[in-house]
Amino acid sequence: MASDPGFTVKPGELTAAGTNALTVAGKVPDETAKLADPTAKAAGGLAGWQSGPALQGCGAAWKKLLDDLANEMKSAGGNLLTCAQTYRNADHLPRPTGTAAADPFNTKVVGGHPVDHA
Repeated sequence: MASDPGFTVKPGELTAAGTNALTVAGKVPDETAKLADPTAKAAGGLAGWQSGPALQGCGAAWKKLLDDLANEMKSAGGNLLTCAQTYRNADHLPRPTGTAAADPFNTKVVGGHPVDHA
């Protein structure tokens, strides 16, 4: 079995992914708000049928699901941005000395300053 090479982190790519997640998540509420009118019109055309209220419920459930997904995307995007900044900040810390524990993952930060994993 080959030795564990650790992993590589590219803070710029984490930042781009986080920014994209926040951008998409920010657009979702405006788009899901557009579901109300067409759903109400379609359900109104089914007056007296059981499928009318079912269609209203389905539209409301989809809106909630998509809005919840947008909130999760916002959270994930923010976490990616924080993670990228944490790697950038750690990249500027002085090399640990004495009894400090070595990086067990042999992390390589790409796109920043070289990290010495002595």
